[in-house]
Order: sequence, then C-alpha cells, then structure tokens
Amino acid sequence: MIKAGALLYAMFLVIVISIITSSIILVNYYNNFYVLGAFKQDQLFQDVYSGINYGLVFNQTLPLNQATKIDLYADAQHEVLVTKKSWGAFYVISSKATWRNKNASKTALIGANLNAGEKTAIYLAEQNKPLSLTGLTIITGDCYLPESGVKRAYIEGKSFVGQRLINGAKKNSNKNLPSINKELIDENYHRFINSGNDSVVDYEAVLGQDSIVNTFDKNTLVLYSPFTISLANKTIEGNVIIRSDRNIIIETSSNINNIICYAKGIIIEKNSSINAQFFAQDSIVVEENCQLNYPSVLAVLGKGNSTMQRKISIAENVTLKGAVFLYNENYDRKNQALVSVGNDSKIMGQIYASEMLEIRGEVTGGVFCNNFLLKTPSSVYQNHLMDVVIDRVALSEHFVGVALTEAIQQHQIIKWLN
Repeated sequence: MIKAGALLYAMFLVIVISIITSSIILVNYYNNFYVLGAFKQDQLFQDVYSGINYGLVFNQTLPLNQATKIDLYADAQHEVLVTKKSWGAFYVISSKATWRNKNASKTALIGANLNAGEKTAIYLAEQNKPLSLTGLTIITGDCYLPESGVKRAYIEGKSFVGQRLINGAKKNSNKNLPSINKELIDENYHRFINSGNDSVVDYEAVLGQDSIVNTFDKNTLVLYSPFTISLANKTIEGNVIIRSDRNIIIETSSNINNIICYAKGIIIEKNSSINAQFFAQDSIVVEENCQLNYPSVLAVLGKGNSTMQRKISIAENVTLKGAVFLYNENYDRKNQALVSVGNDSKIMGQIYASEMLEIRGEVTGGVFCNNFLLKTPSSVYQNHLMDVVIDRVALSEHFVGVALTEAIQQHQIIKWLN
C-alpha cells in the first residue's frame, strides 16, 4: 500500500521534471528562432550588397526611378528590389531585401570608373592648330592632339622649360570631342524646370531654420524659389535639391553637404568650404580660396541661343575634387563658352569644355576641350599653355568620377549614403 505522502512527492517530481523539460524545449525553440533570425538578417544584408553589385554591373540597363525586382540566384529565396535614380552627375543605387518582418537596405552613390579605359591627360579637338607649350608646363599621360602635334613657344619673355613636351603617348584627335553623355545632360537640364515626384517646399518657408537634413531613404526635398536664393548661416545636408529660377549665392557661412543646386547663375563666395553639385544654365563663379570637397561638381548646361557668354570661372587658389564640365548645345562664334581656372588653383578629377578652356593652375586628371585659350596683358593666344601642370597618371586609382562621355560605362561606389 502506497502512502499518500509518497504519491504527493511523486506528483511533485513529475511537475518539476515537466517544468524543466518544458523550459529546455522552450529555450531550445527560442534559441533556434534567434539563430534563424540572425542567420536570415545576415543573409538579407548579403543579398542587399549583391543587389548593389548588380546595380553597378547592369547600371546601363536599369531603368531610372523605378524599383526592379531581382532574383539573385533564380531560386525565389534571394529577391531584392534595386532602384536607380539620377543624382546630379552621379547615380544613387538603392537595394532592399525583406523576409517576414525583417528587412535590410543599403544606398550608395556611384560614379564612373575612370581607370577602366585610357588614361587621357589631354583631348584637344582637331582645329588645324598645334598645341603650343611655354614656361614650366608639364603634361603627363596620353594626349589626343591635332595632326599638327605639339611644339615649343616663346611668349611674354618665356620659353618652354623641360626636356619632353609630352610625357606619354601622342595620338591624333578628331574634329569633335568624344560625345558627351546625353542621359547626363537631359536628366539635369530637366531639373531646371521640373521636380517630378519630389517633395517641393517654398524656400521662404524654411528661412528660419538653421539646419535642414534629409536622408536618402526619403523622397528628395526640393527647396524652390522663383527669386534669387542666398544661403547663409545654414546647414543643409543629404537628399536635398535647391532650385531657383534666377541665381543661387553660396555665402561663406553656409555649411552644405551632398546637396545639389540648380539655377540660372551660381556664385560661391570666397573662403567657402563645401561639398555639393552645382548646375547652372548661364554661369558659375567660384571666388578665391574656396575648397570644394570630393565629390563636388561644377556644370553649365547651355541649350538654345544666348546673348551672353556661358562660363565657369574659377578664381585663384581654389581646390576642387570632382568634375568641371560645360556643355553648350549651340556654338556661337562671338560668345564662345569658356571654362577658366585661375592661378594656383588645383583641380583633381575631370574638366570637359565643349568650346574654350583657359588653365593657369594644376589639374590632376584629364581635360577635354575644343581649344585652349591663353590671355596675357599683351595678347590672346589660341591653343597655348603656360606654366600649367596636367597629370593624369597622378590621379588615384580609387578616384571615381563622372561618366562625362558615352564611352565610360563601368561604375564604382563613391560612398555609402546609409
């Protein structure tokens, strides 16, 4: 006969064992759930990075401003949404992956891989005039020159200093410059007049704000005014476009990063230190001692006839890391478009001038132009360079630039935006 106390003790042991067993099962379940969740989260991020790489490889075929579903391994288990949009002279590629209630996303600013092709220091269009060098002028890299080649010149009491005129291969250029990227021009010219699906806010409404920050996982914020905009004592950063029907003035006290400006004319006041892209229809003026950090862009896009000279004017002692380009649709012999780089200024990257280019500083990278211009106190010379350094070889292999010509098709990441 079993005593009641023993039965109670046995029941107690059964309950304890059941609790312990259930706890072990529950811990194992949650441990497996956590491990699976962590594994899937890691897998999502791997898929997202693969989506960014897909966007780099197939950038030419990805549609603009449209999410494209990509089955990475054709197994319906690794699907990502890849979106490409134009961001000034560059592109923004976003990749997003989702599983149940988990998701992962990355956004990158991408540009052209300049090291995929030739390292061109100068492309000077064939205008039946040779390139003339004088003073301490150093050209390093391959050069496309008129059939008449390159020669020494003696002007303003200076003769050429150096042993070799060109430190690189010399090839014959064509009458026309390499075709400029039509998509690049059309997308940005469209921005002067249309904001698409972006969030447009009257600039007057944010005058009282000291700081405006908009991340790239949100709609682009467009600050618009039909009048001249003067940016002063403000921090503006991220996914922001500033657009004016007249002019934009960047004062020294402004702090801008990653944004884009569109206007008829743009003035960047002296001693400014910024990182942005600037697109104008008529002119851009950069005053002395400015620093435009990588990847900054100065661009004038001229369409139709103009009664004034379209121009990018870079003053003395300016540093710019990025790209400078001027595209003028209609050639006007009386008002030829001009890119001018002042004394002691340093450009790291690319310069493309569809007409005239005047350089008095240093370029680490390559230049493309129809003809060079040299103004002195006594005269004006065509296709002359004096005391200029152009070094394409010195440009870092890690430098990612702008797909200015249609020949550049390979892309790389400039930086991560989130």
